[in-house]
Amino acid sequence: MNRSESTGLESFHQFVQKQLASNVACVMSPEEALSQWREEQETMVAIREGLDDIAAGRTKSLEEFDRDFRQRHGV
Repeated sequence: MNRSESTGLESFHQFVQKQLASNVACVMSPEEALSQWREEQETMVAIREGLDDIAAGRTKSLEEFDRDFRQRHGV
């Protein structure tokens, strides 16, 4: 098992422990728990990518976007 697989398994284990502690898991099947965990992982990746884009200057502010959009479309 490589490190990323181990980290993923540890992360899933922590997720399941948290669910069990909150009694949410009592109504959740193992498949549902895995699906929810995967969704959370995908969300975290998207957030990290967005933050990386901001740090690298690959995004623009809402004001800049709005101004450019209005100019482009004659609004």
